[in-house]
Amino acid sequence: MRLLKAPLFFLLLCGFISYSQIKIGDNPQNIDPSSILELESTTRAFVINRVTTAQMNSIVPIEGAMVYNTDIQCLHYFNGENWLNLCEALGLTITNNPIVHPDTTIAITRVDNNINIEVDSITGLQIVDRSIRGDDIAGSAVNGSFHIQNRSVPVIKLIPSATPNQILKTNAAGTDAVWATPPIAPVAFGKVNGNTTVKIYPTSLVSVGGSVTFPSINFTPPRPDGNYTIQLTISGENRIALLNQTPNGFTVEIFDSLGNPATSPIEWYFTIFDF
Repeated sequence: MRLLKAPLFFLLLCGFISYSQIKIGDNPQNIDPSSILELESTTRAFVINRVTTAQMNSIVPIEGAMVYNTDIQCLHYFNGENWLNLCEALGLTITNNPIVHPDTTIAITRVDNNINIEVDSITGLQIVDRSIRGDDIAGSAVNGSFHIQNRSVPVIKLIPSATPNQILKTNAAGTDAVWATPPIAPVAFGKVNGNTTVKIYPTSLVSVGGSVTFPSINFTPPRPDGNYTIQLTISGENRIALLNQTPNGFTVEIFDSLGNPATSPIEWYFTIFDF
């Protein structure tokens, strides 16, 4: 019976060890149920296996193995094929090489372990058309003499007025540019010498007829109605009077300096505006 006790005790001991937990350090009696190996100490550190790069590369362990590389001074783990440096495990790099736009827009400065990223320059390619309004720009922030190259702002970069056919002009104080209704342009104007046209505009709309005393201006095609304004001017001491005004045109009477109906061509001018 005594001969059987030793083998039986050995088998029981092996079974106990196979399912046991190990704790090293402080409070060995307290170990988490899920731990196989647990370390606890406030005065000592866990030191992982320390090897050189050459020694590490000669080891081909199972996936998940770890060592401390004394040449590189960083932990490495084995992924099943290669040793990976935990200090560079993400494999990320930061570059200012442009991809979306042709120009570099950020500046990267590295000082020791610090990386500073800041805006380097912004060109028109990064600005959406019509995205910057006047209230987005601080007063005197943009000076045309220093910050804007001559003839570098195309029309598409301007925000148009909500009212059609307006023009850009300065305000009364001359301090800001504003959209405004353009001045009324003449429909036609001309310089006439009796019944002979000296200069007239537009030639496709108006023509001269009548006589030296009663010259006329004819519209082609006729105006929508007879409501238009006529400004008349005559040279010297001569006089001019409007006789009639219709959608087809108007007729004037020319007098010489003595008040008599003109018998020879006298130079006069006209300008026509919509009423």
